[in-house]
Amino acid sequence: MKRIDQLTFTRFIAIIVVLFFHGSGGVYYQALSKFIPPALLISATTSVTYLYVLSGFVMSLVYFRPHEKFSIGKYWTSRILRLYPLYLISFLLVCYYYIDYVARIKPQKTLANIFVVQAWWPPYAQSFNYAAWSMTVEFFFYAIFPFFTMWAYRQTTKKLIWVSVAVWVVSQVIHNILWIGYFPDYENFLVYFPVFHLSSFILGAVGGIWFLREGRGLVVKSFVSPLVLLGGILLMSAYVVISSESTQMPNKLQLMTGLLAPVLTVIIAALALDKSRISTFFNHPALVALGETSYGLYILHVPFIWIYQRALENSSLTNPQLIFDYTFVPLMIGSGLLIHYYVDQPLRNWLKKILQRVSLPLLILDLVIIALSVYLSFRLRFDVRREYASYRSMTLLMFWSAFILRTVFSVRFNALNPAGFYGSFVELVRPVLISVTVGSIVLAGIIFTGYFLGKFENYPRSVFVLDWALMFGLSLGARFIFRFLGVDKTELQPA
Repeated sequence: MKRIDQLTFTRFIAIIVVLFFHGSGGVYYQALSKFIPPALLISATTSVTYLYVLSGFVMSLVYFRPHEKFSIGKYWTSRILRLYPLYLISFLLVCYYYIDYVARIKPQKTLANIFVVQAWWPPYAQSFNYAAWSMTVEFFFYAIFPFFTMWAYRQTTKKLIWVSVAVWVVSQVIHNILWIGYFPDYENFLVYFPVFHLSSFILGAVGGIWFLREGRGLVVKSFVSPLVLLGGILLMSAYVVISSESTQMPNKLQLMTGLLAPVLTVIIAALALDKSRISTFFNHPALVALGETSYGLYILHVPFIWIYQRALENSSLTNPQLIFDYTFVPLMIGSGLLIHYYVDQPLRNWLKKILQRVSLPLLILDLVIIALSVYLSFRLRFDVRREYASYRSMTLLMFWSAFILRTVFSVRFNALNPAGFYGSFVELVRPVLISVTVGSIVLAGIIFTGYFLGKFENYPRSVFVLDWALMFGLSLGARFIFRFLGVDKTELQPA
């Protein structure tokens, strides 16, 4: 169906609130706080819930097609391409900021962030880019959405609404009992664990289904949608302001895990139905463009804050904080627009072309194999913990080099092409053998260069033999398993 552009700009509003919450609003926050209650301007918990509800709503608008086959693989590929490139860029920017400490960070923590699973392990939820925990939640939503949607095809709208409300009630009861009993000892678990946010996404998805089935066909008076919209906003605002000032809530009860999700669902549905001047204003191309930059603003603003503040502090300026307060928000928005149109979109289009001949499930599995192979190569070679720890810097360099280069070589030598799974034995083995061997030679050269330059005290040749054997064996085994299970076989059938 046609895009509902008036929803797009609301993402930008939510992200600006998150920026204000993280202390980067400067003079703009101060100016707005004279007219808007400060509690609303920094209500990041409500903004994040809104984004989850909106995500479910929009997913249903785009993908709820009861009379069409749901292509799970294409859906996941599309979602990963939408989020992961900028996510990885933000991760690398944080690594750059902490360049002197990266080698000392636990490999598990690094891998958890690379594979976007940090929020599943509470101690890692706020590691690296602390705003990126929500990407773990989004990927969790994307993982279950196809199965929820295919189940929803067979359900009545009334049943879906009752189920979504029941999920929300159960989630709130469980979460708030845990919050009262275990906050702040288990704060990272209670605030960031993905399951606690699922009810918000489900409510949004069901709201989108209702809109498609019944809402867009409703004939209502022109004042009804704006009235419901403004009523929902006032109710949400009143609760946020009152709760922020209340001392009666146990442990400063927060709204992070979807307490206001039903109200936010109504707000989104009302705005989708609205045809008043509010929607006309929100549909302005400039505002829609700002809404399109919202993900880039969100995922990049933390490393941008850190790097920009450091640059100002290291400069000869007399009042770097004042300059930050005036310039960061407009610079962030301008950077977001440039990144969206000249980095994010071209990068996604380029990756989309590459992935036309790549098995995404195998690519993800290969990345896991790369990480496992590097770790096991050093762990098997240096079984004494102290000896193994002395090679941490080398392990890290080899991992990052392998993570990038082995992936490039796999694509270059066609080792990820689904067609290779179902050809002859030679067609299956040859690209894997070539890509793994070339990768091992290049990795050995990189580590030798570091050794030659005096960065490392030793050059353990046996590590590269172990890594080659593990990579070749595990990669080949994965492809035989994919062949046996028929993974991606349907993608090879003629249209």
